[in-house]
Amino acid sequence: MTTETIDDGKITCQIDGARVHSVQLHIKAQHPEWTLERYKQEFPHAPLLSDMAKAQIEKRTKEREGEKIPVSQKLETGAAASRDRSIAKKPLHEIFELGKAAAALNARGEPIPISIFSGLDPEAAAIVPDIDKSYVFNIDLTKTVIIGLELNLPTYLWGMHGSGKTTVFEQVCARTGRPFMRVQHTVNTEEAHIVGQYVVKNGATEFQPGPLTLAMLNGHVYAADEYDFAMPSVLSVYQPVLEGKPLVIKEAPPEFRVIRPHPDFRFVATGNTNGGGDETGLYQGVQIQNAANYSRFAIVEEVLYMEKKVEVAVIVGKTGIDKRDAEKIVDFAKEIRDAFRANRIGSTVSPRELIAAARLGLVRGSDWRGGLRLGYTNRLSRTDKEVVEQFAQRIFG
Repeated sequence: MTTETIDDGKITCQIDGARVHSVQLHIKAQHPEWTLERYKQEFPHAPLLSDMAKAQIEKRTKEREGEKIPVSQKLETGAAASRDRSIAKKPLHEIFELGKAAAALNARGEPIPISIFSGLDPEAAAIVPDIDKSYVFNIDLTKTVIIGLELNLPTYLWGMHGSGKTTVFEQVCARTGRPFMRVQHTVNTEEAHIVGQYVVKNGATEFQPGPLTLAMLNGHVYAADEYDFAMPSVLSVYQPVLEGKPLVIKEAPPEFRVIRPHPDFRFVATGNTNGGGDETGLYQGVQIQNAANYSRFAIVEEVLYMEKKVEVAVIVGKTGIDKRDAEKIVDFAKEIRDAFRANRIGSTVSPRELIAAARLGLVRGSDWRGGLRLGYTNRLSRTDKEVVEQFAQRIFG
């Protein structure tokens, strides 16, 4: 695996190949079973910080020259995250480049002011997502997410795979400058992976705070991804946090025993179901969840696949194919989704798969049927594949 910095200005995590600014923050969020010491031992020549992160740290070090703030104090109090952070109010329609669309204004036709963050600590700035200029915002869904962030209301989005649940949170945070910590959940996720655990470092045992603890201390947006894959008993650790109360870590040392949420801390989550189990048969591994846990989300919304004109715009923006070809691909997707809802085939198709198919079709010389076959159709059962091929024949000829 390469360690070279490519044109995105980031470095490569040697564990999973992700492009990041800070390896330490990435492994805390995505690989709680790892420590920085273990990473350095196994990949001694791999960089830990991108050039941008190094420059930010160097700049802040110079600005704070003469200050003696222990690292432990910064972590415990959130001082590093709050010291120079500033929040300005700017119009929603300008930040998300929505023009003068009526849906992007309030009921009186006036701009909607939203919070924009700046002056973040270097570690916080390193996990603000990159802006995807080709991303197409669903205005109503974006406003729902903004309401949750502005009013500090825990928000849960659920729906079919590839419908953009996590991405909308990510891109809202990118545009508003909020640090975003995405944490995957599986059936093997344990409470210690979330709140923290004791590890051995340099021959001594010390407490390593988990991603939730760090997000609460430092005012990050904590995105609990694949929420319904975790065991209900584990998700119960989130309940006081969803109520806006402190997190109590009983086994932690005194300085980490009670974690009070930073004023800018926010909790969001995504899943393929609404907690009642999988009704489609597509999402093996999801758990039937505790209703008491889900009742603590102040906002819950199902994210549906996009309307045709939006999905066409997304495919064109992501792949550069001609709009007319994108329209045919979306027409194909509609046939698939209608057949799935009618129980005529056993799988649907997501925008993510359409984008992959469009890219494959483009490199095959505008062979859209070939791209769809490689990017989607070949994973179907033989029976479903025959039905889908008939759709493709009718639409693409």
